[in-house]
Parts: sequence; C-alpha cells; structure tokens
Amino acid sequence: MNVRVARGAWARGCGAWNFPRPPPGAVDVAELLRDAAVEEPRAAAARRLPGQCSVLLFPGQGSQVVGMGRGLLRYPRVRELYAAARRVLGYDLLELSLRGPQEALDRTAHCQPAVFVASLAAVEKLHHLQPAVIENCVAAAGFSVGEFAALVFAGAMEFSEGSAVSPEEFL
Repeated sequence: MNVRVARGAWARGCGAWNFPRPPPGAVDVAELLRDAAVEEPRAAAARRLPGQCSVLLFPGQGSQVVGMGRGLLRYPRVRELYAAARRVLGYDLLELSLRGPQEALDRTAHCQPAVFVASLAAVEKLHHLQPAVIENCVAAAGFSVGEFAALVFAGAMEFSEGSAVSPEEFL
C-alpha cells in the first residue's frame, strides 16, 4: 500500500487503520486544541541564551591534594564551613587539608569530606568574585562525592548532612 492510499484509508476510517469510534462523552482533543488557541496567551518565561547561563560541576574523589583550600580562606563563610565540618566529623579537616600528610588525606574517610568542603568553599569564592555565575546557574552536577556538593549547593541537602555522610554512602 503506498502512502497516498494509506492516508486515504486512514481518512475514511477503513483498512488497517480502522480505529473504533470514541465512546459518547469522550473528550475531543481537536476541540480542546481549538479552544486553547482562543484563550489569552500566557506570558512566556524569559528564555536565557546559553551564554547567560551557568552550570556547576563538582569534582569527586581523587582531586584531593595537600594545600587544597588555602587560597579560599580569605572569602566569607569558608572558615565557617571548615568549622562546621570539624563539629560534624570530630577532627580538624582544614588542618588535614592544608598540611596533610598526603597519605592521610588520600584515605577515603578523609578525602571525601575534604573534597566536599573544598568544593563548597570554592562556591563561596565564585559567589564573591562572580555572583552572576551563581545567580544564573541553571544546573549543578557532581562526580562521586561531588554529587553531594551539588545537592547542598542546590538546597536539596543540608551541609551537615553532606559532611556527615560515611565513605560507604559516598560510593
């Protein structure tokens, strides 16, 4: 059957496309669409151009290095983040991040909270230097432990919840 014949059969309601008639009282979609076209158009949400949007991607385990976070300490709230992490974790994550040793920082139990807190500290720096990037953020994502930082950034999780996640839960 060629396309022209198939379209004609469909239009006449016969052949392979013989669909049953809708029951009485069924909604006529075509009528709904016609009615929708008559209604007042809604104000469309302002669409931003790609150059006006930002997406934050948070790193995961393996990006830790002794000294990480040092350049972030002068920004508002960064020391508060590390102080909160100390209360939750029971040890000085800032000291470990700044001075190591690297072997201790590389342990899963230490590197995951270190990457998590350093990621959120970097957001503080970004917010201070380029607030428009934060204001125009349309998505956040993360690799491994970075997922938790993205959730905290998005407001879906509290900082204390993310910093208290056990290494097994990060995996």
